[in-house]
Amino acid sequence: MNLLESFYTAIEGIWANKMRSGLTMLGIIIGITSVIAVTTLGEGGQKAINQEMEKFGQFTFNVYTNWESKEEFSSDDLTVEDAEVLSKISPAIDYIVPYNSSTIEMKGPKKEERVNLTATTPDYFAMQKTLKVAKGRFFNKTDDQEQRAVIVLEEALGSKLFGQINPIGQRVRWGNNSLVVIGTYTEEKIKFDMGSQSFGAIVPIEYYLSLQEEPYVNMFMGKAKDKASIQPAMQQTTRYLERKHQKKDHYMARSMQESIDQFNQLTGTLTLIFSIIAGISLVVGGVGVMNIMLVSVTERTREIGIRKALGARRQDILIQFLIESVIVCLIGGFIGVLFGLGIAALISHFANLPPLLSWNSVMIAFAFSSAIGIFFGLYPANKAAKLDPIEALRYE
Repeated sequence: MNLLESFYTAIEGIWANKMRSGLTMLGIIIGITSVIAVTTLGEGGQKAINQEMEKFGQFTFNVYTNWESKEEFSSDDLTVEDAEVLSKISPAIDYIVPYNSSTIEMKGPKKEERVNLTATTPDYFAMQKTLKVAKGRFFNKTDDQEQRAVIVLEEALGSKLFGQINPIGQRVRWGNNSLVVIGTYTEEKIKFDMGSQSFGAIVPIEYYLSLQEEPYVNMFMGKAKDKASIQPAMQQTTRYLERKHQKKDHYMARSMQESIDQFNQLTGTLTLIFSIIAGISLVVGGVGVMNIMLVSVTERTREIGIRKALGARRQDILIQFLIESVIVCLIGGFIGVLFGLGIAALISHFANLPPLLSWNSVMIAFAFSSAIGIFFGLYPANKAAKLDPIEALRYE
């Protein structure tokens, strides 16, 4: 009996017991569906999020004071002047800006809105490629140095505060402060943004610091020349600040790449854990395959005896039942892959994630299906192959 004939015989055996074969496949289908859904969402989602994070923060890093430092903290630990010097002396740094942020209530003629206020220098606009001028202009170095009370609003915020009125040249209030709107901007959002309704606004940092009794800078945001320059840029920044302010181990720097690596480690671990849990159902499905194949061997004992009496070799019987087991698992695996990808696509749609597809998980699923078919089908197939033809023919 050649392989093709064994294949046709296996298909006939499966088709003759459609209900039983379908129930046998169910465990494999559930297991493969779970594994595919988990690994596709894990690997595909991880890749999509990494691409977004790199696009929005490629080569960027943040510098801030180390809260575990033994040195005394002061309001001049980070200054605007420090950022200006670093941008000039470090060959690894493309941009570095002081950065303060706070949440405020901002009033316009139409209504009041809660706003995420950013205070920084004009270089921030050059560093953040996702910001585009919608109307008017961004503030410049003169606006910043002269501490002008000007503000740039997110375009959606301008519409909320002013309605149909052109916001350029109008005033907004925040506390006792009145600021002139000189521009509006649009910002490219992350694709998997979960629908945050917060609005943004940006003011010159010198004006912002002039409002404080004890002015201080929260942190520096920097951008290196390229990927290879990230670590040198961070080291040069912390060393300069330690030397300038005479404070050892007082400053820390963290790059976006480090955040991405940490995120990948976390999601990789979670994906592995969930895949192992889902894989347990594959083992259960494999036991089901072995159980049904043993039943099939028992039912077809006389058939096996006739085949052996007609000259079928032991390896022919072994291959026949092994192929049947593998086909059952592969069909279940194929259906499981379709269900798994469908569930992953559905979750991606409602979670506002880009379409995901992990070919690695598909290949692993089919490899698992084949392995389960061989492993759990080997014992029943071997049992069938070992049957004595005389005893098999006598079986009722």
